[in-house]
Amino acid sequence: MPRIYVEFAGMKQAGSRCRSISSSVSSIRSDFRRTVSQLDWDVKYKSDINSTAKHIAMKLDGYAQSLKSYQSFIDDAYEQYIKLEGEKFSLSVKEKTIWDKFVGEFHAGFGWSDMLKGSGYIGTIYNMIHDIKKGSTWIDLAKSGVRMYQFMDEAAKTYSNYKKIGNAVGTRTAMTWWAKKITGLKPLGRASSAKNPYTRFVNNLKNKTSPFNAQFKNTINNFKGANGVGKAAAAWAGVAVTGVTNWYSNKEEQANSNGTMSNRRVIAETVTETAIDTALIYGTGIVVGAAVTTVLGTAAVPGIVVVALSGAVSAGLNAGVKALTGKTTTEWLSDTILDTGESIGRAVGNAAKKVSNSIGGWYRKLSYA
Repeated sequence: MPRIYVEFAGMKQAGSRCRSISSSVSSIRSDFRRTVSQLDWDVKYKSDINSTAKHIAMKLDGYAQSLKSYQSFIDDAYEQYIKLEGEKFSLSVKEKTIWDKFVGEFHAGFGWSDMLKGSGYIGTIYNMIHDIKKGSTWIDLAKSGVRMYQFMDEAAKTYSNYKKIGNAVGTRTAMTWWAKKITGLKPLGRASSAKNPYTRFVNNLKNKTSPFNAQFKNTINNFKGANGVGKAAAAWAGVAVTGVTNWYSNKEEQANSNGTMSNRRVIAETVTETAIDTALIYGTGIVVGAAVTTVLGTAAVPGIVVVALSGAVSAGLNAGVKALTGKTTTEWLSDTILDTGESIGRAVGNAAKKVSNSIGGWYRKLSYA
């Protein structure tokens, strides 16, 4: 009888590799979206995101989600093989504390790439160098070359625009603005000065001068089509890719459930997970950013600090959920919503049945009286 030998270290490394690549792809995707939503008015006046960038952003969404699914599958397979190796290995896995799990998940979800997301050119250059180093084929190098060309082209346009601004405000002032822009040292916008922390947080979300309010409105306008057909198509295409990925993931879960997961549950989980994923992708940075700015106060905090702290908080929340529940934030929220709905539905159904039986009994007694 043939035997299967599993190299546990290599299998675990494969899962980590998928997670790392997914994080890098998500970072590249975020760079595209940030370019669309946070370019200064003077840059937008001179340049725009072309159709090629939109298609790339859409595909990156799909790649990131697929890699997360691969990573989850490999991790699950790894856990199953560990269990098959006997009690010794199983106990060593179970002996991990919640803190150990939290630290592991946090490091997996937050690294240098995430820390430098708000650092302008620094983060972009770091990601390009990282991609070039890990590229193993000429296709990988070609893609890196295209990204490098697009970056240099955009950087040249930005520098040119700020030089033109110098004609109005002075070269030194314009170059100072340019340096802050490309390093992430430029403040994201005005923060609320209200004394009450809750009021500051609400104001940071709703004030017209707040960058987070502008991000929220821009996101809504993208989905509504107010920012153009191309941006609306890219936004909804991203949702569609997420939905398809969740559908296949849930169908796979159903196949492994031994008949306990119904088609109705597959559809329900796909809908809720896609809705939650979309809300988290677009909303987490806005809400957490507003909260971080609330804590930091009214000072003009550089964008690199706000973005890095926001990313750390988001990664911490996700790691906490994973450590406590064993599920991703999306899975946990989706299951909680659906399970709660089913419990309420059963309770209401049972109550209605009791009421119906009581009325029926009362009617029979009345008929024989």
